[in-house]
Amino acid sequence: MSAQENNSDRIDKLIAFFRSLKVKKPKSDSPDYASWNQTEEEYQKEQAEWIEEIRRKKEIRENKDASCKRQK
Repeated sequence: MSAQENNSDRIDKLIAFFRSLKVKKPKSDSPDYASWNQTEEEYQKEQAEWIEEIRRKKEIRENKDASCKRQK
């Protein structure tokens, strides 16, 4: 058996193995289309809140990194 045939056989067995696994698929929720009717003002407010949240998380992470460096 050549190396290529051996690799092909391994791949086929691997594919068969993954197909045989029983996977529980998560139940999908109904989509929320409420944001489709959002005004520009509501969208801008939501985006500003999101950006502020990211800024706070980044600040916390940077402060944590700085305190770790001071301890070394």
